[in-house]
Amino acid sequence: MHNNLFVNRMIIYTKENLVAYEETFHKGVNIIRGKNSSGKSTITHFLFYALGGAFNEWVKEAKQCSRVLLEIEANGATLVLKRELNFNEEGRANAQEPMYIFWGKYEEILHDQWKKYNFSTNTNNISFSNVLFDTLEIPIVKGESNITMHQILRLLYIDQESPTSSLFLYEHFDTVLTRETVAELLLGVYSQDLYEKRQRKDAVIKELGNVEQEIKAIKRYIDNPYFLIPSHILTQIENKEQEIRNIETLIESLKNEEKSVRYTQKTKLEFQILNEEAITQRQKVKTIEDRVRYLEFEIEDSKEFIEELNNKLRGIKNSIATRDFMGSFSLEYCPECLSRLEKLDQ
Repeated sequence: MHNNLFVNRMIIYTKENLVAYEETFHKGVNIIRGKNSSGKSTITHFLFYALGGAFNEWVKEAKQCSRVLLEIEANGATLVLKRELNFNEEGRANAQEPMYIFWGKYEEILHDQWKKYNFSTNTNNISFSNVLFDTLEIPIVKGESNITMHQILRLLYIDQESPTSSLFLYEHFDTVLTRETVAELLLGVYSQDLYEKRQRKDAVIKELGNVEQEIKAIKRYIDNPYFLIPSHILTQIENKEQEIRNIETLIESLKNEEKSVRYTQKTKLEFQILNEEAITQRQKVKTIEDRVRYLEFEIEDSKEFIEELNNKLRGIKNSIATRDFMGSFSLEYCPECLSRLEKLDQ
């Protein structure tokens, strides 16, 4: 086989920098066996993750590990892949951790010769999938579908939770185009031109579906089928465009007419005259309002004065009535200060 990848060795380290698992593989069939819940699936998860898969559903034992190293042989070139495990406060790992690549064997590793590559490609750097694709001489897919090492490994790795009828590791929102592209890459029949045409086909089908939905919505609100004839619609559009042009012309003419108004120092514009008259009228209104408030105060004062006179009048009448009732009864003491009154000769 011209394009090939072999895993020679895998080493998993704990957070204390101890070796949690180490295995050397041979070319051919390698069987990992053990009792139930002994960690067989976890080893395959580490293998999937070390090769570039996006995985973050680690068991509690795996969360005690810090990194995994994988020595691989790709098209005759030997290199070591390293990916670290970093967990957040909720205990979930970052599935898109970068990858460190050392070109050489595990025994030859020098700490200052690791090369870091991110999970995704950006404008400044390529991803580790691009590096591995280039080493394996696999074409790099250029388009909207992100074909990475994760997608390739999904065809090679199935976990216990994936449907038995599926060839791919189960994921949500998986597209048919992605699966077909991965299969063609591995079979060596991938064509960028065909891939772009398939993308265009999917986009056109989606656009056609949107147009059909719009047409159905329009038909619900338009009863007369004649209004849906393209020629009639175009005529209506042209009429509305003409109305818009006429309104724009009218607006422009009004603007020009406003600019054409000319006057001299002896001639005042109409709005100036109206403004001066308005100021005069406002002054008159203010004077009248002040006069009205003054008269209102006078009226209130007069009402209070009249009320006071009425009170005095009632007091006099009461005094007369008391005198008539008591007759010639003489008072010996003053009702106010209680002092003896002197009798005066009349």
